[in-house]
Amino acid sequence: MRLLSRAAAALFAALLVAVAAPPARPQDAPPFPAGTSSQTIEGLKVSIVMPDAFDPAKEHSMIVILHGAGGTETGMANSLAHLAKDDYVVVAPKSKAETWSAADLAAVRTIVGNLKKSLHIGERRLHGAGFSNGGWNLAPVAFDEALRFQSACWIAAGSRGEKPPKHAKKEMGVLALAGGDDPNKSAAEGTVPALIEKVRTAECRIQPGLGHAWPDKLMPYYTWWVGVQEGRFTPGVCAVYEWLDTPAAALEAAAATAAKGATAKPAGAFVYWYSTTADAANDKAKAFQNDGLRDLAVQRFGQQLPCAKADRDADADGWAKTGLKSTPALVVYDTAGKVKATFQDKIDIKAVAAALRAVAPDKSLPKD
Repeated sequence: MRLLSRAAAALFAALLVAVAAPPARPQDAPPFPAGTSSQTIEGLKVSIVMPDAFDPAKEHSMIVILHGAGGTETGMANSLAHLAKDDYVVVAPKSKAETWSAADLAAVRTIVGNLKKSLHIGERRLHGAGFSNGGWNLAPVAFDEALRFQSACWIAAGSRGEKPPKHAKKEMGVLALAGGDDPNKSAAEGTVPALIEKVRTAECRIQPGLGHAWPDKLMPYYTWWVGVQEGRFTPGVCAVYEWLDTPAAALEAAAATAAKGATAKPAGAFVYWYSTTADAANDKAKAFQNDGLRDLAVQRFGQQLPCAKADRDADADGWAKTGLKSTPALVVYDTAGKVKATFQDKIDIKAVAAALRAVAPDKSLPKD
């Protein structure tokens, strides 16, 4: 009888557990469907682009994009939808009128704060961007201290020198993008001197021949740059320069420029060596590629020169000829193809800028 009682008690306890067990929590499933969907949150229409393989248990990245005057949430979402494949959630709200009001921006801040929690957005994985009127109204959102944005990007607009949050000096990157014929080009360029001392890094890039429109040719750079802001790193993947396929091609291009004589200012060349295998977990390689090659002076002089990047493992013969021992490495050449300077391992960025300046046609320092 005792055995039967114990069995019955065990069965009864199991039934109680089964009945009392709560259903799967809502947060165990994505709150929005994969792909693009239209939502109404805090009284605003919002287009949300979700990654196809969104795992609620993992941390993710999020980009909030504000549209221009008369623009739409769907247009902005579509412009950045390609980022979903890299695990970014794209959030594009719509202002109630054609332009952004203080009430709209307050609603956006609330939306961002709530989505950070429900979508499990990492502390250094939140990014803000604004196109035209959205750019002029970006700071009240991206510079909100409580939200802790990792980056801010003005597109066809620029910063007016607004006060960034406290963490910006050590953590935040800012970028301005504009067309060469955009009336807002000067405002975009002014973003760097307006914020350079207040944030971790500040840059501006211009798409030649473009008016007041979306800078589609600058999107590959923005895609790479926004990943860099949160520490993403793949050895050899660097969108700062127009890399030639081989070191020989860079030297040939430099020699061809020099051969033109008076019709062109002669320029040297440089080659960036890396290792896909050894540098993947190399903090020095990450710092050099993500930060050193983006230094304003390095960009200023380096972008004037033919350049190439090469994997030392894939081009073992070429690497052996350099005489270098470790990556990351940089070799700077003059117009005759002679080595002017070499750098490897822990690289002095100021020395790199000086070496590139020595062989660059325009030696004027960047304006910041």
